[in-house]
Amino acid sequence: MTQSRSIPRPAKPCVFAGAAALLLFATGCSSAAGRRPSVRPVSPEARVVAQAASDFELGRQSALQGDFQCAQFYFDRALGTVRPLGGPPVTSAEIASFSAELWEGIVRYEALAAPPEETASGEGNHLSPELQKIEAPVEATAEAISEAASAVASDAPGVSYDIPIVVNEGVLKILATFQHDLHDIIGRGLARSGRYMPMIHRVFKEEGIPGDLAQVALIESSFLPRAHSSATAHGIWQFMPKTGRQYGLTSSAVIDERSDPEKATRAAAKHLRYLHELFHDWYLALAAYNAGEGRVLRAMEKSGITDFWQLAATGILKPQTQNYVPAVIAATLIAKNPAHYGFDVEYEKPLEYETVLLDRAVRLRHLTSGEKVGLDELQRLNPELRSETTPRLSDGYLLKVPVGTTEAVRLAYTEAPTARPPAFKRHVARRGETLASVARRFHVAVADLASANSVPAKARLRRGQVIVIPQHEVIAAASARVHKGKKGAHRERGAPRSKPAAVAASRSYRVRGGDTLYRIAARNGTTVQRLMKANSLATSAEIRPGDRLHIPTR
Repeated sequence: MTQSRSIPRPAKPCVFAGAAALLLFATGCSSAAGRRPSVRPVSPEARVVAQAASDFELGRQSALQGDFQCAQFYFDRALGTVRPLGGPPVTSAEIASFSAELWEGIVRYEALAAPPEETASGEGNHLSPELQKIEAPVEATAEAISEAASAVASDAPGVSYDIPIVVNEGVLKILATFQHDLHDIIGRGLARSGRYMPMIHRVFKEEGIPGDLAQVALIESSFLPRAHSSATAHGIWQFMPKTGRQYGLTSSAVIDERSDPEKATRAAAKHLRYLHELFHDWYLALAAYNAGEGRVLRAMEKSGITDFWQLAATGILKPQTQNYVPAVIAATLIAKNPAHYGFDVEYEKPLEYETVLLDRAVRLRHLTSGEKVGLDELQRLNPELRSETTPRLSDGYLLKVPVGTTEAVRLAYTEAPTARPPAFKRHVARRGETLASVARRFHVAVADLASANSVPAKARLRRGQVIVIPQHEVIAAASARVHKGKKGAHRERGAPRSKPAAVAASRSYRVRGGDTLYRIAARNGTTVQRLMKANSLATSAEIRPGDRLHIPTR
């Protein structure tokens, strides 16, 4: 069925350079909708390509100026030119080839709209506290660099990698630092990696991601599931709250799934895959994982450089990002052959467990059973819990338990009293309030308040923003959690449970990298307006990879 297509028209004017700027500055996107530079194509196909290319250039200029509303308008119009909604399939090889290039170009410039806090780790102090030395320009002695170079040269000849391995001065400096100044820290992280590496490799294989990228977690968190930065990045993969939500990770005052190793690994794999689809280069994708795709794209646009090493040499990228890719390479070299690089590693046993479905909230201490099931072990297996009380979820909560204890925990669960949800107050922020002033008012530590709300300790509060105030029993439970480092085998069983059914008269769709509302609507036989209405979206630019949309079916 043919459907009319309506493009949201920006209310404010676009500002461009050159002749287009003079034309559009006073009129805005909507009044310029019918104007394109005059062209004299030699064929209908060439006319279509020229018109779409003209709109793409206007959209590109808008994106570079930061006017993403205008950019979306022109990008949508360019797409509509090469493939009108409801029109016949494209048969021209020339238009089909151009459409692929147009799609890829639009995805890149749409990514410029992502602020740093919407990336996985965002920019800031988010690396493992033990590895923050690499956030500044790294210095190493000539002797240490020479030693690192000799180690690389004499490495085992049969070692293979599934990511590009470039060894240059920047990599050798980081490698020398890992071998000397950070030797013990890297060693401890490698030992911890034994608990998670089989799971990470399995998930990465399922998601089509190179297994060697597992060492990103070593750099991000030293494989600590509760690693937390001052910028509120959290978990093994150091997801920021908003990015975690975009990939389906719940972050609330009760539970933080960024600390769930497998769920967070799945989210990291999807995000890394999206970045690679955006840049077609793993080094640029890793730089974007650290700094944000928008920042890397702007640096590329500003410099005209598409090679990471050349881009890093310009100084446009911050030292943390310049060092990030060399750090992943150095960690991968060491992880493949630790003894050769001077690391005597005793890996922890792979994490294995069973699961028990809980359909009501209980306190973990009521599920313990002598030495067989201890409170510390339950907390270690379920690091996503922010208190001793399990969450009350509509489709239940899968509690991880030691292998062989399923029946004992189920029996204890049937006898355990239903727990009240953790005690939290809610405060509506007033004008001028800060997290510190709210913490003083309610007699809680700023760090506890920041953690409960997944915001930085120095976050600015908006008037009307709801702040969760943790009570003393919740704070005490969170403070009591200590990683004991105990070893043991636990078998993974069962897949994550599905979410509740979507609303009536619709089906669910997970947003992927490169999606826009227009593309989703075109593929699913609906319109942008119906999508926006079904999902309560104010603009067509409010979707990000990992979002779950309702697709109207009637």
